[in-house]
Amino acid sequence: MKIKYIIAMLAVFTVVGCTENFDELEKDPVALSANPGGQLSFTQLCMSGDGYYQHRTNLIYAGGFVQHYSGSWAVTNYGGKFNNSEEYAVALWRNVYAHEMKSVVDILDVTGKDPSAVNMNAVAKIMKVMVAQRLTDIYGDVPYSEAGLAFSKGIVTPKYDKQQDIYASFFRELEEAYNQLNVGKDLIKGDLFYKGDVSKWKKLANTIRLRAAMRISEVSPAEAEKQAKAALQNGVFESNADNCIMQHLDFPFSDDPARLDYRGNGLSYGFIGNEQGDHFSSLLIDYLKNNGDPRLTMIATPKTSSSIVPGAPLQPGETLYEGVKPGVFRWELSGGSNSASGIQPYLKLRTTPFLHVSYSESQLLLAEAAFRGWVSGSAAEYYKKGVEAGIKQLSIYGAAPASQASIDAYVNAKPLLPGTEKEQIGTQIWITYLFNSIEGYSNWRRTGYPHLIPITNSDSGTGGIVPTRLYYPSDELQKNEKNYQEALARLGGKNDWFGKVWWDVN
Repeated sequence: MKIKYIIAMLAVFTVVGCTENFDELEKDPVALSANPGGQLSFTQLCMSGDGYYQHRTNLIYAGGFVQHYSGSWAVTNYGGKFNNSEEYAVALWRNVYAHEMKSVVDILDVTGKDPSAVNMNAVAKIMKVMVAQRLTDIYGDVPYSEAGLAFSKGIVTPKYDKQQDIYASFFRELEEAYNQLNVGKDLIKGDLFYKGDVSKWKKLANTIRLRAAMRISEVSPAEAEKQAKAALQNGVFESNADNCIMQHLDFPFSDDPARLDYRGNGLSYGFIGNEQGDHFSSLLIDYLKNNGDPRLTMIATPKTSSSIVPGAPLQPGETLYEGVKPGVFRWELSGGSNSASGIQPYLKLRTTPFLHVSYSESQLLLAEAAFRGWVSGSAAEYYKKGVEAGIKQLSIYGAAPASQASIDAYVNAKPLLPGTEKEQIGTQIWITYLFNSIEGYSNWRRTGYPHLIPITNSDSGTGGIVPTRLYYPSDELQKNEKNYQEALARLGGKNDWFGKVWWDVN
């Protein structure tokens, strides 16, 4: 298995080589080499094409914790009932440090003192923040300043930076990257996100800065306000055309998501492999259905059998869309699995795009910042634009676009209301993050919205308490004992999933 995995890794590097556009991924004959363009391509591919942690961390744990999905064996047993599995809990840690962090740090090392590579260096700084934010938000204190330096500097036992310090680095590095990026400088080779468009990268840097600013809103409001203002002033996403999207390719099928070769969508691959996430939760479906949200039919298929008369065809007047209650296996439903809605087929393809950062997210975060009085503009208007963009962004997956009339009717009927602003914004961000549950889980821990369905199962591993982090790999005790023990001390001495990351103060 390890030999096959190494061969697959080499094949990916060979494919990405020095590619300058996505089409060349299938035909570029460049051999394996440690060039910044090839490493950038590989990092971008891994971020959504790594089936190992997309399947375990994004789908099973985060998607189950935050009740985006429910019904399948793994999502329900581990993510829905909060039963632990070290294999699942450490998946993000293992593969990000082995692949993405190492590659992006190599780019920074190669380009750091090269005046002809200022744009590539800036992009690597942004990529490092994107990679590391997921890590630190899931685990807390993690290696950052010394991560990926084993080869270049001989640091094989990196310190665990405090999350507060990591976030300070994020803001500094994103500002540096924004100021470095210059249309008159070097081409950004190997860029699968924006094909080297410097203006798009500048907006991405600011939009990620806004995300990071709002992530620390509860623990450090003054700094959050400062960073949100700076991000807006520098220029965040202006429309869905700015969205950071990874377009994926097809590849030979394997029934094991851990063996994905990165060209395909790792989350969708999780849906395909043993149908691990073939149903949405009742919390999501009921919210969309009860509010007349156009996204319901864009993401879900109608059920095919009756839950009123188990095993019978649908009954007259019976609702066509039902989710699976969190903590319940799909085969336990009255009427069986077919009495719940499925996931639209175009969301379960290896070629399904992956949306990393969106205009919808930025507008909803600005709505919250405006509500807090941190930025100029109308919270209600930001909110309206964010919801509309969240509906329209689904078209990238192959969904038939909702009509403008239906969108207008929905957003006008469901405006931002006084007294419920945080709940409405938090709930809409949860929907916008539907296929990026890691972000949805982080924002839920920050805000507490939406209100999740209580888990009362007797076989819940936590007694129904939603975990607040994932735990470190146990072998860190042998590999990096001193730094690991220092990080544990800051967590109260326990490597469990009830400790809270720095910004989670609610």
